[in-house]
Amino acid sequence: MSVSIGSRVCAFAAAAVATLIGTEVALAASPAQTGGSAVFDNLIFVVIGGVLMALLASVAGGVVIAVLANSVSRFFRRNLPTDEEMAELRSELLQTDRRWPRQIRLEIGPSAEPFVFSAIGFVACLIIFSLALSAVPQPVRGEAMPHGEGAKATETSALPKEGDFGKITDGLPKGNPENGARLFNTAGCVGCHSQKKGERLVGPSFYNLWDTASTRVPGMSAREYLYQSIVDPNAYVVEGYQPGLMQQNYAALLSPQQMADILAWIEERHSNEP
Repeated sequence: MSVSIGSRVCAFAAAAVATLIGTEVALAASPAQTGGSAVFDNLIFVVIGGVLMALLASVAGGVVIAVLANSVSRFFRRNLPTDEEMAELRSELLQTDRRWPRQIRLEIGPSAEPFVFSAIGFVACLIIFSLALSAVPQPVRGEAMPHGEGAKATETSALPKEGDFGKITDGLPKGNPENGARLFNTAGCVGCHSQKKGERLVGPSFYNLWDTASTRVPGMSAREYLYQSIVDPNAYVVEGYQPGLMQQNYAALLSPQQMADILAWIEERHSNEP
């Protein structure tokens, strides 16, 4: 029976390892010649071959690492400045410092960077939070009402959201436009409504609002429509805007006098605008 080339190579490798460790190993070219187990012989060949491959891989890896380290070392030797160049650079820096007056320099070291970044983040969050709060409509306090039984009934009851808005608005007291202008800012309207033509914020602009309101709902005057839009914002939503964006509790927050003041200001300030 002929012996394969692989068996001869494994046998040679096993003999070489046995010679190195000082042991005598008797190997046969084939199981028929020695009478041993073929499985055991093959196992020995596999183990010895694996050891030799591991040694070969270690040597090859060491060679590759050495070559890379040598290349990196040459790169830095070629590109780093020499001692003479560093001395010349230090001399130029000293001369520059002598020509120009020394200034106070604020330098942030690596140990201080986390604190600086934390402070910047805190300030940024504070600014964003403040802007968000300024855009949220704030509740307003009702004005002081006259004392008496009728005054108590007015303070405890909210402005009606349903009914004949013509009679409701006719029953409001005489409005003060100046106080209405102040309420536009303090009641949170300024955060959602612009007064400029064509400028859109959260809600529609107040520009020429009185004239526009008279055309929104057939059969409703500007005064009636604006009253309903304040106490019940979702009753009529202007096309292109989302319902539920406006504060829903102005009927309970505003007094009849404040409502009259706001309507008087809109009529005076935002009617017949060019």
